[in-house]
Amino acid sequence: MSAQSRVGPPSLPRDRLDDDGWSLVEDEVETLFSLSAARVEGHTQVFEDAALRAAVREATGVDHMWRFFFATRVSFTPALAPGIAPLIKSRVASEARAAFADDLLDRGFEKVAKGERRRARVRSGARAEFTPLKARFELPTGRMLDMEGFLAVWFDDGFVIAGGAYPADLDAVLDEVHGVEADAGAYREQLLDLIRSVGT
Repeated sequence: MSAQSRVGPPSLPRDRLDDDGWSLVEDEVETLFSLSAARVEGHTQVFEDAALRAAVREATGVDHMWRFFFATRVSFTPALAPGIAPLIKSRVASEARAAFADDLLDRGFEKVAKGERRRARVRSGARAEFTPLKARFELPTGRMLDMEGFLAVWFDDGFVIAGGAYPADLDAVLDEVHGVEADAGAYREQLLDLIRSVGT
C-alpha cells in the first residue's frame, strides 16, 4: 500500500471464511481508474477454495484457481463531496464489470459473457447491482468446463465491489475425488451469501 493511500481492507466475515476453508491468496491496493477530479483506488482481497484446487489438480493434473471470492473497498483521493456518489455510481459499476471480465480472461477463462443485471439488498440494507457472468475453461483433454460468477456493486458509506466465480459442471471431472463433491448449486448460494455479507 502506498504512503498516500488511505483505503483500508474490505470488511469481511473472516471467521466464517476461515471455518469454510477459504484461503487468502491476494491482498493488494491498486488504482482502479481515474475521474476528472479524483483518483479511484481499491483495496482488494481474493480468497480461494484451496481444497477444490488440490482435488482437481490430482484428478486432472491441471493446477488452477477454480472457485474464488473477492471484495474491494473503494477510496477516492480527494474524498468525494457530499451528494456526488449517486452521480458516479454507474461509472463505478461499469468499470468494475469491465475489470472483472478482464480478470477472468487473465485467469485463463474464455468466452466471458455478462448476463442481465438485477438489484438486490445486501446485509447492510443497501441495494446492490448484481451482474451474473458465464465463462468457459478448456482442459488439456479438450473438454470445456462451464464457469459461472457474480459481480455486485453498491454504495453504503462508501463503494463496495464484491464477486467471484465457481465451476458449474466440475462434478463430472472430479467424480468425488477424495470426498470433494462439486455442487454448483451450493457454490452459487455460498458465493451470493458471502457477497451479501461484505461490509463497508
